[in-house]
Amino acid sequence: MATVDDYERAGLYDPEADATNGRIELLDWLVDQGFTIAEMQRAVETDALVAMAGDRRMVPGRRMSRAEALERSGLAPDDFDAYSTAFGFVPIEGAPESEVGYTESEVGSLATMHLLTSVFSPDEAKGLIRVIGSAMGRIGEAGVSLFLADIESPHVLSGAKEIDLAHSVHDAVGLLDGLAAQLDPILRRQMLQAVERTRRTSIDMTERFQYRYAVGFVDLVGFTALSSHMGAQELSMFMGRFEGEAHDVATSAGARVVKLIGDEVMFVATDPVAACHAAIALMEAFTGEYVGVTPRGGMAYGNVVLRSGDYYGTVVNLASRLVDAAVPLELLVTEELAVAASGCDFEPAGRRMVKGFDEPVSVRSMQAGQSPDRL
Repeated sequence: MATVDDYERAGLYDPEADATNGRIELLDWLVDQGFTIAEMQRAVETDALVAMAGDRRMVPGRRMSRAEALERSGLAPDDFDAYSTAFGFVPIEGAPESEVGYTESEVGSLATMHLLTSVFSPDEAKGLIRVIGSAMGRIGEAGVSLFLADIESPHVLSGAKEIDLAHSVHDAVGLLDGLAAQLDPILRRQMLQAVERTRRTSIDMTERFQYRYAVGFVDLVGFTALSSHMGAQELSMFMGRFEGEAHDVATSAGARVVKLIGDEVMFVATDPVAACHAAIALMEAFTGEYVGVTPRGGMAYGNVVLRSGDYYGTVVNLASRLVDAAVPLELLVTEELAVAASGCDFEPAGRRMVKGFDEPVSVRSMQAGQSPDRL
């Protein structure tokens, strides 16, 4: 068992600075977890001392070199490197010098991904792996930022002991244990819902690249100026509410949030009426949130290209441009959407020259606070 003198000689403990912050309890606990003095010294250099046990629990196992991992995977070198890059792997702590550092379980995942090429072309398989890596990366970023804002920041501000924070990190990482198995039914349901959406939006029996969707955007006019005066915590809290509210409101209306682009939300719906309800509900949800900030929206309906969970094409571009043309609290829609959304009441709004389009576009409008349903 290491002593206080050992910690002090190693530069891990300063009697004057660390007498009341729980450093000795933390160091003793880390030793009990099997960490060496040298490992703790390296962790101090990167400000990772309290997270050491959590980091190891998060990605357990020895970090292998590329050469060893490649041999164990049974993959061709080009495929191994392509899948690793597609997943977004970069060097992590404990990896060999100038190496990514692979664990046994990660090598197994890379090898399993090669099975996709038995169904899809190699390029399409790599595209799907990129989507998986990107989605996992976003989940990781969201989890870490939530912990930092909701647990670590209050802990540090309160002056609580380091050992308590280390336990919090370790326990939070423990939530990952078994998470993959619990996500399996969610993934399967999401994939089935995607299948059913494509069935409802298919153009004909042979077309498999374009589908018919209502596409909408809602943004917050005046938020950019307001956000420049917000503190980091206030901005983070607002964006958290914005993202959560946008997702819940759109989903409840029968639409799907595709992504958030700053203070703008993009959504799609297979049913134009549901899209109208989602747009108005989103605008009403953020009306009055802040003085000087008002929402506006734009929507279009027609054929879009689906790719990697996103939507592309003229209809998407037009909807995006219409939100820029709308005045605050106004929803501007194309004539095609207004006709398809039977039961929704729009007012004629003339023909507009829209950036990127050579001909004027006929549009109709609806105001936030006005029911989408015709009375």
